[in-house]
Amino acid sequence: MMPADATDVQVATVDLGDFTRMLRFEFKIRSDHSRDLVESAVRTLAEQALQNTSLISDDVVTTIQAMIASIDQKLSAQLNEILHHENFQRVESAWRGLHHLAINTETDETLKIRVLPVSKVEMSRTLRKYKGVTWDQSPLFKKIYEDEYGQIGGEPYGCLIADYYFDHTPPDVELLSGLAQIAAASHSPLISAVSPHLLQMDSWRELANPRDITK
Repeated sequence: MMPADATDVQVATVDLGDFTRMLRFEFKIRSDHSRDLVESAVRTLAEQALQNTSLISDDVVTTIQAMIASIDQKLSAQLNEILHHENFQRVESAWRGLHHLAINTETDETLKIRVLPVSKVEMSRTLRKYKGVTWDQSPLFKKIYEDEYGQIGGEPYGCLIADYYFDHTPPDVELLSGLAQIAAASHSPLISAVSPHLLQMDSWRELANPRDITK
């Protein structure tokens, strides 16, 4: 008696060959390169078809369209997962904010917008290495102050925007204090955002709900 696994392999091989011949009949092969491309495409389509044999019909066009629809459905589901992921939405929010700033700012030859792509975690880790009297040795201080404000011909920053959300936790307070210290030394205002967690909220939409924020 033949094992079940061997039977399955044999059936799959026969189906693959039949489907390959059915598709080859529809193509006009005029060169070896075209034949290789067709065989590669046929092999991929056949493997996809064998994963769901209900898509296969006598009409090759209908079969391919059904396969494309199935792949498109899977891609849409995967893309939906990416678009709704918290990390992706955070990056999207940052780029949308930068786009809004660039579009709505009256830029000219004297006004420039510079971007320093550093995450909140990386910024906090960097400034923590230069605490106390060494704060003016940090890479950010050198970039903001020494390279621009602290030398002749430099271009001092008129405003610093930290695209982070801060609450009252010790790490956030420490980071915000470090950024404010560098901004003050550079005579540049620092603009950032407040996290709703500061008022013990999960979202700013809860601001309309009456609550005692003194607790």
